[in-house]
Amino acid sequence: MKRIQITFLLLIIVVLAVACNNGTDNKASSPEKIIIQAPTAPPTSPLVKMVEDNMLGDNVEFILYKNVEEATTRIARGEADFTVLPVNVASKLYNKEADVTLVNVNTWGILYLLSRNGEIKSWDDLKGKELFVGAQGSSPDVITRYLLSQNDIGDDDITISYGSSPEMLQWAIAGKADIVVLPEPLATQCLMKAENMEISMDYSVEWEKINGEGSKLAQTGIVVRTSFANEYPDAVEDFQNAYKTALETVVTDPQAVSSLIEEKLEIPAVVFENSMTRTKLEFVTAQDAKADVEVYLNALNEVSGEMIGGKLPDEGFYYKK
Repeated sequence: MKRIQITFLLLIIVVLAVACNNGTDNKASSPEKIIIQAPTAPPTSPLVKMVEDNMLGDNVEFILYKNVEEATTRIARGEADFTVLPVNVASKLYNKEADVTLVNVNTWGILYLLSRNGEIKSWDDLKGKELFVGAQGSSPDVITRYLLSQNDIGDDDITISYGSSPEMLQWAIAGKADIVVLPEPLATQCLMKAENMEISMDYSVEWEKINGEGSKLAQTGIVVRTSFANEYPDAVEDFQNAYKTALETVVTDPQAVSSLIEEKLEIPAVVFENSMTRTKLEFVTAQDAKADVEVYLNALNEVSGEMIGGKLPDEGFYYKK
């Protein structure tokens, strides 16, 4: 009888131990809170829908950042789990050994060159002109300089004036800038508010002309905190699936979310709906986007190595489940 009692007690201990381990594993696969940060920009619209619809549950903190410096500071402090970033900034952070891994690329073209009365028909038409570009040293500037150089437009052929992209928009509206480079949705606002402004060039089309048919301009993606991904791989997959679903909804029916976008991102609904006709959003995993990302980073590296952190990132940059 005593032997039976001992055996029974041992069995209870084993069962309790297994239960405790299972409880620990379940806890490890589900973070207490997920912190997402993003700018007021096109790739953020699916995130707004995700949060609004509780697609990741109600343990999500959603932060809209004002500039890249704010975002990278939060990353350095370990205060963000997922961050929307320009792909080159993600590369730069990774090459500086920041705790980030690229999980997806989602924005494949939002930059446009606009001109008054559509006077710019080709790159040669820019010779002797003043071109207004937002954010000197940022990706719009470096992509512009790359496209200019690839089309044999030298520094002596053109004058480039800089300011912020919102300033470029206001100058165009005021008639002080006749040729501007703007991202969506500012390009749409320019078309709606500035007199006789027309789209002269779609940068994603110009990119493909240079880099070959099917080549895509991998501008923006989402990074995950690497330590978070290692600890909560299931949460990363849940995020990827939710973002893909939300993005597809935004792309196929922007009108259905435009009121929400106006409320949360302060982009007028009519502007958002119109801008989506020129905003190339597509969910592509980092692994599947790698070839286009490397072409993009190599191009930026030709103009300014500092833009990507001095070198192409290694395999560890691309998240693999």
